[in-house]
Amino acid sequence: MIEIAKILKPQGIKGEVKAQPSTNILAVFKSVKSVRVGVKDYEIEKVSFRQGFLYIKFKGVNTRNDAELLRNHSIEIDKELLEEIKGEEGFLIDDLIGMVLYGTNGELVGQIVDVVNYGSCDIFIIENEDRQYQAPYVEDVFIKEGDRLIVDSEKLKEVLI
Repeated sequence: MIEIAKILKPQGIKGEVKAQPSTNILAVFKSVKSVRVGVKDYEIEKVSFRQGFLYIKFKGVNTRNDAELLRNHSIEIDKELLEEIKGEEGFLIDDLIGMVLYGTNGELVGQIVDVVNYGSCDIFIIENEDRQYQAPYVEDVFIKEGDRLIVDSEKLKEVLI
């Protein structure tokens, strides 16, 4: 099982919850019908995206008190299902962490040690020689080549945080 979101709090009085996505593959929320929350499986009745958050209504969760019991729980699905939905287009965050990055000339850029998302895009935390720096995922900078990323070193200098 892999976490795709974390429930933050109940939303409203009809059992809806507000959740923070923890996957960069948002299509999963429109495709999947059943998820695990804690130790129990739930069917998704309705899901919507607003201002970077998910709002989810589960079948059988009909009151604010029911939703309160789900606070701070992870929403999980089988990793294989997420990889099917992802297809060839992107990467799972789990696959990115630990990935060694090389520049277009073959030089070592560093290793991705974490991926964070502040709402607008994924931010890679890259470590090289005991130094960490952050770079937003920008397609012109990080070029997908098979199952790895190649970095345009000149453009990387422009986007470093």
